[in-house]
Amino acid sequence: MNDQQFTPSEPLAVPAQQPPGKKSRSVSEVLFDYVEMFVWAVFIVMVVFTFGFRICQVEGPSMEDTLQQGQRLLLRSAFYTPKQDDIIVFHMTTNGYTGNEKTLVKRVIALEGQEVIIDTNSKTITVDGVLYEDSHRYLKDYNDSYNKDYFRYDFDWSTGIFKTTVPEGCVFVMGDNRNHSSDSRNTSVGFVDKNCILGKVVLRFSPFTFL
Repeated sequence: MNDQQFTPSEPLAVPAQQPPGKKSRSVSEVLFDYVEMFVWAVFIVMVVFTFGFRICQVEGPSMEDTLQQGQRLLLRSAFYTPKQDDIIVFHMTTNGYTGNEKTLVKRVIALEGQEVIIDTNSKTITVDGVLYEDSHRYLKDYNDSYNKDYFRYDFDWSTGIFKTTVPEGCVFVMGDNRNHSSDSRNTSVGFVDKNCILGKVVLRFSPFTFL
């Protein structure tokens, strides 16, 4: 008997699996995605400006020469705690104003519980006995840097000294243009309730400057 030789057959090739074809998307699906992205973008912007930042515009000369009429400002409002020298925007809380009827921009001079003394003779401010470095002060048209006509309470006309203590939950503010500013020196503005503060000015758009 002749021995038969067997040649092992080659293994059968397994055809590679083809990836499933990419499903084409309809025009309505594409449009829906764009609309969804737009809605989310608007929502994020609204959240940022409602709870984080606001934009406002300067009206009037009370913060000259730091801020000028018509300049646009960026405010930071989220988790903000007032500090001395901050420039803030706030709602009026006295003189018949309520809610959103009127807003002002001023500089924080003193915080709740602090004693403020303004001496119109020496033209100085002290806060809790410490001389306030009034480097932002701007004088216009008047020689008296602290015009007595702006004081409407706690002012001793015999000594020329204004003395008051900032109530709890409030701040004491003044405009940098000392003789052209209605501020916490008089009852037309008074002390500013911290709940009425819209935010701290962090940026001036024109000229572009961080404050």
